[in-house]
Amino acid sequence: MQGSELLATLSTLPADRAAAVLRHAARHPIADPREPLAAELTEAGHRDAEAFGAAIRGFDRVRLFHSPVKRCQQTAERVAAGAARAGLNVELVGTRPELGVAYILDQIETGRLSGLHGEKFVRLWFTNQVSEQLILRAPDIARRKLAYVTARLREPVAGGRRLDLHVSHDWNVLILRELLLGVRHEEAGWATFLDGVAFTAEAESLRAFYRERDALVS
Repeated sequence: MQGSELLATLSTLPADRAAAVLRHAARHPIADPREPLAAELTEAGHRDAEAFGAAIRGFDRVRLFHSPVKRCQQTAERVAAGAARAGLNVELVGTRPELGVAYILDQIETGRLSGLHGEKFVRLWFTNQVSEQLILRAPDIARRKLAYVTARLREPVAGGRRLDLHVSHDWNVLILRELLLGVRHEEAGWATFLDGVAFTAEAESLRAFYRERDALVS
């Protein structure tokens, strides 16, 4: 099942609250790399997202946040439906700009370069070989994403164990996975649909998890 490894990680976390930044479910192909945000979920993506929600274990309540892009909203809505069907207390909080890709300053040129270089574009970007006039530096983005997750995770829990799911995009998962945990896509593969990085709060810090790796990150 899509997202099964993330679900397995989440089910083992001991804290009373946890979070994950995850990629949306399966989408239609991007026809034009200069317009990557237009593609919506496939029918399989809708089904996978609902199945993901129904398979959440070990939590009493789930809050769902998503990027401003429609496929992320669609994913959050279907995950919410599945989680509600499984008997969890569900809150569909809605859009959060922090989960988007506003750090892409020139969508057309960045899209062109991404289409030209494919997955290698991310390595060029992460090694500062792409102009900051086009896209912001990855470490700065990681700090902002982490601050956002931390703020949400530290909000009071009404009762029971709470899971925050932040539906976002592959590049955001890649940024957090590599810069926080050292997981490079050249070795681990691309961030697949409904895969992501999990987090728990520890005293004044946050701990990040991806597969067998974990680390204190703030």
